[in-house]
Order: sequence, then structure tokens, then C-alpha cells
Amino acid sequence: MKSFLLLAALLVLSTVASAQILKVNKGSIDSDSSGYFMGSTSVDFNLNNKSATAEQSITYTGLEADADLVYVGQRHAYILINQLNYFKSTGGPLISTGYAHFRTNFLRKQPLSYELFTQVQYDGGRKMPLRYLLGGNLRIKVAATTSSRLFVGIGMMYEKENWKMLTDESQIIHKDLLKSTNYISYKQAFNEHVNINVMAYYQGGYDRDAKVFRSRISGEAVLNVKLTNLLTFNTSFAAQYEDHPIIAINKLVYSLTNGFKFSF
Repeated sequence: MKSFLLLAALLVLSTVASAQILKVNKGSIDSDSSGYFMGSTSVDFNLNNKSATAEQSITYTGLEADADLVYVGQRHAYILINQLNYFKSTGGPLISTGYAHFRTNFLRKQPLSYELFTQVQYDGGRKMPLRYLLGGNLRIKVAATTSSRLFVGIGMMYEKENWKMLTDESQIIHKDLLKSTNYISYKQAFNEHVNINVMAYYQGGYDRDAKVFRSRISGEAVLNVKLTNLLTFNTSFAAQYEDHPIIAINKLVYSLTNGFKFSF
């Protein structure tokens, strides 16, 4: 119930650090058409290793629900990405994660455009009750053809995190960092029915309290197979690595997801 109420609040506020791949037709955001909404919802089967520590490294299975909504204006695009994930191991407790990510792409049709974004996230499996992001990017269109698009994003963000101590969950570690945030986004359409989206992030910043530079690398690849005009089968693989996590958790986590997407 708590997780449901949190996600509902995020949806209302409209304000993913895993990589976030928009599951609607991203090519339409750069088209000359304007003044319309696009959206998609999906329910997927999920396999991941998001246990808190290496000593408790467990493979979980679960269900993932996504909801994306985009408004494409004459000059700008407004993008909302939401995800809620429930998973558990055999005989273990039910665990949930979720995020809501809102992004505005200014001057969306230009080779050099601008983005502002904000995100709220939680991860029950890794003892993180809150991660909040606020930042901006330069978005560079490196290449674009009728079947492929390549973008690079360069920017900065403020990141606020709360982590529970593994030995005493009543104790919370609060962390505020200024980070560089950068990404590469690539989409390739093989034909009118099959395409792949790939996104990789690098985020890093200096933690003065711990006197260490903290880096996070994450990525996701999604293969989409169009079954009808409204229904698509998708397979995705996501991974994340942190060299200096705030608490002693697994540095590397991954997830493998299969499911169906309904677009409108």
C-alpha cells in the first residue's frame, strides 16, 4: 500500500539512477508534426539481482509496470516516464522499487537542444528510501537517418539520497552531491516491425565528506517487436555499476525483462 501511494504521488507531481528509456516512438519527438500526445503502458516479467549485499546475493523474479506519456509541442517536448517493480525470491519478502522521471526537451527539432529533468526514486531491495535528482543537459544530435538516430547528452545535476544502515535500518545516511551527468542514446530500426533502443549513462561527483569521487555507470538496451499497430513485444536488459556505493551493497546489479507494451 505504501508503494502504491508513493507512485500515485509521483504521477500527480510528475517529478527514473537507472537508465530511462522512453518506450513510445522517440523518433516522433523530432518530427515536424506538433500538438499531440503519445503514450504507452507495459507489464513485464522481470529477473534481477537487486539484493542489498554480496553476502545475500539472490536472484529475484517479479513484475514490472511502466507508463510513459509525451506531449509534442511546436518547439518543445514534455516527457513523463514512470516505473513500478515488485519482486521476491523463493520464500522471501515482497520488495518494490519505483521511479517517476519528468523531462522537458527545449528546441526539440534542432541539432543542439536543451533538457531539464527531475526524478524521484526509491529502491526497497537496496535499502534506499529516496533518491531525488534535478538537473539539465545539452542534447546533441550526432547523426540521424530514416532508420537510426544517435544523441549525446552532457550536463550537470544535483542528487539527494537517503540510505538505511544495513546494521540498523532506523539510522539514515543523508547524502547531497553535485554530479556530472552524461549519456549516449541510440535507436536503430531494422524494419517496420523491429527496432532497438540503447542508452548508457555516466554520472559522477566528488563527495567532500568521504573524500572520494563517486561514479555510476548504467545502461539499458530494449528490443521491440511490433505485433500490431497498438501491441509490441519487448525484451530489455539493464545494468548499473557504482564504484563507491554509499553503503556496503553490491556494486553491480542487473535486470532482464520480457513483456508486452500497449501504445496510443
